[in-house]
Amino acid sequence: MLLGNILRLASQRNPRKTAIISGDSKLSYADYNDQANRFANFLLQLDLQIGDRVASVLYNTPEYGITHFGNARVGSVLVHVSPMYAPPAIAHILERTKPRVIIADIAIAAKLDQIRDKLGFVERIVFVGDDFTETLNIHPTTDPQLDLDPNAPVAMTFTGGTTGEPKGAVVSHNARYVSAWTTALEHQITDADIAGVVTPMFHAVSLMIWYQATIMAGCTAVIFRKWDAGDFIKKTEQHKISTVFMVPVQVRDLLQSDAFDPHQLVTLENIGVGGAMTPEGLIEECRKALPHCGYTDHYGQSETGPLTILKPWETETHKGTIGRAATGVDIRLVDEDGNRVPPGTIGELISRGPFLMEGYFDNDTETKHYFRKNDGWGWSGDLAIMDEDGFITLVGRSKEMIISGGINIYPREIEVVLEGHPSVEECTVFGVPDDKWGEALIAYVVEKGDPPTTENELAQFCGEQLARYKRPKTVIFVPQIPKTPSGKIQKPLLKKAYLDGKLLP
Repeated sequence: MLLGNILRLASQRNPRKTAIISGDSKLSYADYNDQANRFANFLLQLDLQIGDRVASVLYNTPEYGITHFGNARVGSVLVHVSPMYAPPAIAHILERTKPRVIIADIAIAAKLDQIRDKLGFVERIVFVGDDFTETLNIHPTTDPQLDLDPNAPVAMTFTGGTTGEPKGAVVSHNARYVSAWTTALEHQITDADIAGVVTPMFHAVSLMIWYQATIMAGCTAVIFRKWDAGDFIKKTEQHKISTVFMVPVQVRDLLQSDAFDPHQLVTLENIGVGGAMTPEGLIEECRKALPHCGYTDHYGQSETGPLTILKPWETETHKGTIGRAATGVDIRLVDEDGNRVPPGTIGELISRGPFLMEGYFDNDTETKHYFRKNDGWGWSGDLAIMDEDGFITLVGRSKEMIISGGINIYPREIEVVLEGHPSVEECTVFGVPDDKWGEALIAYVVEKGDPPTTENELAQFCGEQLARYKRPKTVIFVPQIPKTPSGKIQKPLLKKAYLDGKLLP
């Protein structure tokens, strides 16, 4: 299935229904589809060829979806770049991918001005909030109806960069269509829903997983330009938002907001959460604060789309897990040679199916490493344990495994214990070189506030639940832990800062 057909079919089914609400503006499915066609014809007028690249450097706006679906109708590859990046980082990605066209938010015009001398390959820059609408309106609303290959590349999103430099995961039309279908099914999205779009759309889990699923189902999507818990509470009551996808830090922001009022969130029936590990206890906090609302935990990657789902009715009986394989997803836990490991044994999570990426852009080495057995299975880099009922518990990244005294230690096990302390808001654990043991464990902890705790108290707490060699050597209290836009903790930056004698990056 072609990605552009997701919007076309939804428009055909219910053309007059409101597709998008953004601020005070609304756009029907028919008008949304017309605008996507205008954008496609704009690209065709520039003589873009199949496989040419277009870059989007946008915050959440209706124009993001127009760019996304319009691009898909001409066969070009949309490179999703975070507008939050500093100018050198934006330049680095653009120089690597060499897009012919850039669609950018007017708010970052100054950033692009700083790197104009590096963008000689760019033929056209169109700013949303300035000349985007005028540019589109001179083009026809007719569908180009090009004969495109559903298995051809359509988009490129960049991995979170938690273990090194971000890599561009190239995905096909069909891969993201399958992922959107899986998300709609597993999160039980229907055309009766009003869906909140609060995570950054330049991230795969937001635009090409969650947002596409809402359009596929025929929802009305309420787009939030930037995250603000108070604004979300207000808009949920105003528009009767019934379903939303968040990263864990947003859930915590919501529950701790001064504006939090469960009566204003009475229409919210399901919170989908993913993009980063759900901290221990967060689901219970959410269930207590919003007892009428389900909580669906969602695990996946930029390279795959959704892989596992923990359904609302499973959160109590299978605490700490990421659920079971999502519908249509083939998952195994394997050893280094690719042999399936028995239940209760740590293995790397691998997956197989039409949702997998094509590969990493201009990076054959990493692509071969991801598809290392050349048998259709993609290696996630995540280590996990599966029980006999198929429920999976993550224990950490393979690159984050710590070896202390010759023993393998998985940071997630220590983090879960620390998160269970009543004074711990969040934490992260990583290894640093140690002359005696090879590596020593360092824990960064953010406190909840009252009652305060101490390093000795946390050491004693860990000592009651962990073997001696798994206890952190040092606990450092920090006001916050740096994260990617999707909410993933940036351990390499923390580790480097620590080794450089700094508290935080």
